Amino acid sequence: MVSVGRTTLTAGWRSRAVADVIEDLGRWLLVAALTAAMLTARTSIGAVHVSPSDLLAVGGTACWAAAWVLARTRPAMLGVAGWPALAVFAGVVSMTVSPDLGASVKGLVELVGLWVLPSLAIAGLATTDEWRTRLLSAASAGSLVAAIINIVAALRIGFGAGLPQVWGAADGFQGYFQVIGMAVAFPRLAAALSEHRSRTSAAWSAALFLHAVALLLTQTRGAWLAALVAAAVLGVVWRRAMVVVVLAAVGAVIVIAASADWAAVIRERALSVVAPQAGGAGFDSSVIRVALGLTAWNMFLAHPLTGVGLKSFALALPYYAPTGLPLAVEMGPDRVLTPIEGPHSTYLSLLGETGLLGGIAIVGWTAAALLACYRWSATLPVSSVERRQIGATLLAAIAAVAVSNLFGEMNAAGALPLLAVLAVGCGLGGDPERQQRAAHQ
Repeated sequence: MVSVGRTTLTAGWRSRAVADVIEDLGRWLLVAALTAAMLTARTSIGAVHVSPSDLLAVGGTACWAAAWVLARTRPAMLGVAGWPALAVFAGVVSMTVSPDLGASVKGLVELVGLWVLPSLAIAGLATTDEWRTRLLSAASAGSLVAAIINIVAALRIGFGAGLPQVWGAADGFQGYFQVIGMAVAFPRLAAALSEHRSRTSAAWSAALFLHAVALLLTQTRGAWLAALVAAAVLGVVWRRAMVVVVLAAVGAVIVIAASADWAAVIRERALSVVAPQAGGAGFDSSVIRVALGLTAWNMFLAHPLTGVGLKSFALALPYYAPTGLPLAVEMGPDRVLTPIEGPHSTYLSLLGETGLLGGIAIVGWTAAALLACYRWSATLPVSSVERRQIGATLLAAIAAVAVSNLFGEMNAAGALPLLAVLAVGCGLGGDPERQQRAAHQ
């Protein structure tokens, strides 16, 4: 009996040891995935869009699942995937009216593979401040390298014809990824300044400058708005960052107020967010986006409970679109004619394709991440500088994701950093230290 007990104990210890190794491998794969998302382009394998970042995330998710099976003591945090799972359920319901079941099945696979499973893995693996910091640092490093590459590309193009538009490998996501990099840089710069660390302050100042320049080069108005919202959130939630935010805002105003031709383009595109004018920069894009929004809303009104079917927006477009809306538009710096596949908004995409439940799912997911992060941060003592940095960064980044989903679709390949921010934020709700602090209050 003793021998059997020892054998069982040894086997259990080995399982936990193997699980630890696999778990760490999964964490490093996720770190690599977040960096790769900013630097590698999406590719098409048949009808499936995928990126190296997605493949690395699949590896990290597989490692998390294997570690959980080997050592059941690890937390699964199933609640983290509750909202994206609701989106999947809404997608299943929408299949009852879908004109293309094959496309809907593909959409379900994407939601499970790009939202549900990575959320579980990220929340389950990023359970310590060390790994939360590493994940955020990986996103910051990737966006910084991408910023340098894009600035070099702009210099090669030249500014003779005005401000060049450079998206980089991440295409339409690039501007929002730069905002995440800025959300990391702001609090760390503020902490370095308050602690009088000159070299660290200089390094983070340079990083913030590069992020800002690369963000301007994308000419992505939604990302510019996301940067403003993220900066405002940082200034409110952490007073140390207020001075840095104000100085950055003053610097941006000075740049935009300059008389150079490229600055005029920035001013015109920035103003077109709130006051588009015929013939102005981005006017055609604004009109098309408004028309697509109305189209998605019409789809929702016609089918409020089911939508028109997951991944069926393009098929339903001609029946719900305003008169004159094109079925393909020019996209990116190269003006490539691209068929319209969605309304350029995650909120409207799920609302129009999957109905009310889908819309509730994406709004609830973002709100839950913000609330969990706020509660986690609110219980931190003033002396917890590193943890307060993490909380401030996540709150700003989640706010940026909330804005990005107004203008882009997160349910697409290559959007892992946006999802990771939500997953880490939601995971803070199950943080044991936060629960202990809340219990003592």
